[in-house]
Amino acid sequence: MKKSSNIVLAVLIIAALGLGSFQGRRIGRLRESELFYRWILAESTQYRLFPEFKAAGAEPEERNMMDRPLFKEILDVAEKVLPVQHATDDKGNPLKKLIAVTSDDSQDKVVWDLVRSDALTKQQADFLKYLREKKLTSVASQFDPNSVYGEQGANVGLGNIFFGFRQLAANFVWLQVDRYWHQGMMHRMVPLMKTCVWLDPNFIDAYLVGAWHLAYNATAKMSDTPEPLKKYYPEYGVRLGEKELYYYMAVDFLKDGIRKNPRNYKLYFDLGFGIYELKLKDYANAVKYLSEAIRHRHDRWVPRQLYIAMELNGQYEDALAGWEDYLTKFPDNTTAPRFVERDKALVKEKEADEAAERARNATDPAAAEAARAEAERLRGEALQMWQAQAGSGIEEDPFAVGRIMRMKALKLIEEKQYYEAIAMLQNAWSKSASFADEALSMIIDVKLKAGIPLSVSEKKAVMRREEAEKYKNMPPNANAPEGK
Repeated sequence: MKKSSNIVLAVLIIAALGLGSFQGRRIGRLRESELFYRWILAESTQYRLFPEFKAAGAEPEERNMMDRPLFKEILDVAEKVLPVQHATDDKGNPLKKLIAVTSDDSQDKVVWDLVRSDALTKQQADFLKYLREKKLTSVASQFDPNSVYGEQGANVGLGNIFFGFRQLAANFVWLQVDRYWHQGMMHRMVPLMKTCVWLDPNFIDAYLVGAWHLAYNATAKMSDTPEPLKKYYPEYGVRLGEKELYYYMAVDFLKDGIRKNPRNYKLYFDLGFGIYELKLKDYANAVKYLSEAIRHRHDRWVPRQLYIAMELNGQYEDALAGWEDYLTKFPDNTTAPRFVERDKALVKEKEADEAAERARNATDPAAAEAARAEAERLRGEALQMWQAQAGSGIEEDPFAVGRIMRMKALKLIEEKQYYEAIAMLQNAWSKSASFADEALSMIIDVKLKAGIPLSVSEKKAVMRREEAEKYKNMPPNANAPEGK
């Protein structure tokens, strides 16, 4: 009896060990699939958003890496097996099927099923092989802690244990970053911020606050760099001074966070709004990254900033469509109705300007007259819209007031009443902050056209304009001599 009990116990122990071994292997395979899946999401995001991705591999240290060849294989396989028809981007341009699927969070299960299917068995095996051989530049510790803290032959991955310590270390490093900030030691903060996110690549707040330090706090007391003192940075394709370089350092920092956390909307939002819109005034890129932010789970206020960026970029029709859609989803919102009316007026004003341009360029007198009549009609409609929005007294809308004065000034310029137009624009400059820069530019253009003397500040503005144009057309490798 005792002997049979021992046999049963032994069988149960063997079965338990076998089951444990089976489960361990199963969990290991699932974890490997998850690493592969997350890598595909990150690579797809880079392929779609970062133009420099497709040009990667030119640097000597990247030539022996396998990221790009492996991802190309995966793209080719996905083209054959994914159930997607005629994939296109938002503008209707052809798009790789995998790129289209990974751009939509709701399709993540499709990507996971692809990873777990037989279609990518070879590519997953290659991925794990390259990972062990350290031939994947884009794989950092957020994918595989064992690649940093691994012990050859150990049954338990020490990386899983030490990763908790790495996150703790990242927190301690961040405390030091904060200490340096309060001591005004920015030069010591930057390397520590990079160390912090290397230790914990999923530390989202470190990316957000770090980029804020770079773009805002580090530049707070700096003046804009005069064009002759800037130098060309080929990695960015623009001329920069010390202040402007900090903006691009912030861009790089947030892009690094996006590569490692491609599903977090906050990184896209801060890149699009905080850096490109507010600091660089690059509204096209602001729209690009804010559009990406709303692809992922986000707060309800995020689309509002996208539509504002579209308006700043001259995409009035897109902004209008966005606000109208937003209003149907959130009818209780008090901001959307105002922006709907505002963008309707901007669309009408844009149509009027286009008609006026056609009138100026027309060679046939009848066509020119028809275009002028159309421009006059559209301006009248736009003016009525703005007047309805302008209000009066303390409730006056400065934006609408600025647009009204702009339209009246354009009419005066066409009638060659230059002094009256200048007076109108000067009044607009003082009443509408959103129109101030455009008003100043229009005043200068009117004075130059009419031969009216410029003020000292206007002469300096013309010099800055000419300087910017001169250096804009300068060959990339041509920098101003030192000290000039």
